[in-house]
Amino acid sequence: MVDTVSYAMKEPDRFKRGNGWKVNLFGKNSDVPKADLQAFRIDMNAGQVLDSHFHIVDQFQIFIAGSGTIGRDSTDIVTAHYADHHTGYGPLVAGPQGMSYLTLRSKTDAGLVKLSTPNVREQLKPTKRRHGVSSPVTLSIPPVMQHRAAPEIETVMEERPDSDGMTVKVYRLGASQEISAPETAGTGGYYIIVMNGALIHDGETLKPWSLLFVRHDEPAPVLRADIEGAEVMVAVFPLQDDWMRQVGEEAA
Repeated sequence: MVDTVSYAMKEPDRFKRGNGWKVNLFGKNSDVPKADLQAFRIDMNAGQVLDSHFHIVDQFQIFIAGSGTIGRDSTDIVTAHYADHHTGYGPLVAGPQGMSYLTLRSKTDAGLVKLSTPNVREQLKPTKRRHGVSSPVTLSIPPVMQHRAAPEIETVMEERPDSDGMTVKVYRLGASQEISAPETAGTGGYYIIVMNGALIHDGETLKPWSLLFVRHDEPAPVLRADIEGAEVMVAVFPLQDDWMRQVGEEAA
């Protein structure tokens, strides 16, 4: 069964966290890894800096508002960033108007580990250390989106020989159009992120920045646009390696 969360239902629960703000979408903070989904929105304050670090699970970050940088890359709106578990990245630096992003994980992390931590190398585990930033996505103005003649698919993060299925695609649908999401076989599952317009799923209208998660052993769902059309991003995780398969299973 596809997991869904309506952003509109969760946004009122935004809370202050450090110098910024947070909205939990799937799961919540934890100091122990879990097999449960974890997804949230972070709003960084103007000029806020998050030091270089790594996590113990694979993750995507989708930059959705404001401006800033992640390492040497600009967070053009909308941009996806992927990092394997135990793979350092950063720092994240918010611009003068702040910076907002979604963090998407197929399992719950145990908290970031800063690269400045003493003896940090002792905490690293075998990993392919893949990370990268997609090409930026420009969202359509409403009449262009609504009157699109046929669904369009754009690949904004290419699948490579060592990607194990990891890729990011954008689906653009006109009013009431529908198209099948990607097959799940050969992947670690994927998030569907509503960026523009609205999707209809199981009778529910999902507007930006609502999420759906499709597991690797589930059939691909059909993406159905509302009468205003829809533009969604599909962030596909790689096949889980030995580490990712065992993360959180003892606590499940």
